[in-house]
Amino acid sequence: MKILKDSAIYLFGELFAKALPFLLLPYLTRKLGAAGFGEMSYYQTILSLCALAFGLSQDGALARYFYFYGKRNMPNVMVTGYLYTFTLTAISLLFAWYQQSWILAIVILAASSQTLLGTQLAWRQCQKRAFAYTLIQIGSGALGAVLTIVLLEWMSNQMILWRFMALLLANAVVVCVAYGLTRHEARPRLSWRKCQLSARYIFAFGLPLLMHHASGFIKGQLDRILIYQQYSAEQLGVYAAALQIASILSVLLMSVNKATIPYYYQSLKKGSLNSTKVRKYALTSLLIAPIPAGFAFMLPEKFITWLLGAGYVGTHHYLCLFLLGFGLTIPYFLLVNYLFYYGKNKLIASISLLSTGAYLIALFTANQFGLKWIPLAMITGNIAILPILYYFVRDSRHVSINH
Repeated sequence: MKILKDSAIYLFGELFAKALPFLLLPYLTRKLGAAGFGEMSYYQTILSLCALAFGLSQDGALARYFYFYGKRNMPNVMVTGYLYTFTLTAISLLFAWYQQSWILAIVILAASSQTLLGTQLAWRQCQKRAFAYTLIQIGSGALGAVLTIVLLEWMSNQMILWRFMALLLANAVVVCVAYGLTRHEARPRLSWRKCQLSARYIFAFGLPLLMHHASGFIKGQLDRILIYQQYSAEQLGVYAAALQIASILSVLLMSVNKATIPYYYQSLKKGSLNSTKVRKYALTSLLIAPIPAGFAFMLPEKFITWLLGAGYVGTHHYLCLFLLGFGLTIPYFLLVNYLFYYGKNKLIASISLLSTGAYLIALFTANQFGLKWIPLAMITGNIAILPILYYFVRDSRHVSINH
């Protein structure tokens, strides 16, 4: 019963926190207009890229450290990760200063605060502190939404900058409070040697996954950079609005995945879950993947324009394709978590690289036929990775590739 209770708490917190940006969507699409929303989407892509570099999978490194080595040295690992994040953030801010770009500086700081928040969440999740985890999620999401409305109503210009300022302030406040509440148990006893060992662990875990997450970034964000360069901001706004609506499904699936990972790992450790069962569940989940897109297909276009505004005609087409692409992440999560548990990070990175190649070929091919075909690249990339993952999900002793 505890697994159901904790999973429900995790899921509630994730969905509540992630639902707030979607509830803000009609407000932002109308407040910014299609062109402004498209530009905000572009800077959101920059934020994601910075968060990828600043984070280096520190949240995953903490969780794995706890399950493999215990919690004794976890504070040192966490603080060493913070030092890495602060260093890279400072270097990035120098670049923003050189570019004389205030908005880029705010985006960089927002990405840094997002990394710190993720580490605080991981600290609690790996110790199964579901209630504290949920409070942090809700606090960050709610404060970010409130500050967004306050700042956008208060400021009449540079509204995109103030949207990212709201995210920065919300994350920073919640991180400070969360760290303060656990400083007695998360107090590091750092020495130069411990710092070196912790840094080696973080880099050994995170660097092989950098390619994996870079692959995810390319498949999830590169299309918007391409559209921003070749099409109008209004067209990017329509495209990005459809993607954000479809991301409701992605958030739901990631929330379920994040909430159940501790129990997934625990089941593998106990032997109640094995490669055969994981493969079976992945195949079964393929039947579920197209269902959300089918429901969206039955929605009238008028409903979408009523929700977002009159300037978002054409969103329905993109929405259906994005939902199909996100639906294919169900078998992906089931398969890749098995490989994560057994530390096949280099193998995962290699597989992701192949999938990214398929995505890039599909992206640039689809772009030749027009904007409306670009979402097919996501579907192609997500399909391409599944048979390879399926092949390698088996008894770890039988995996012959150097990982």
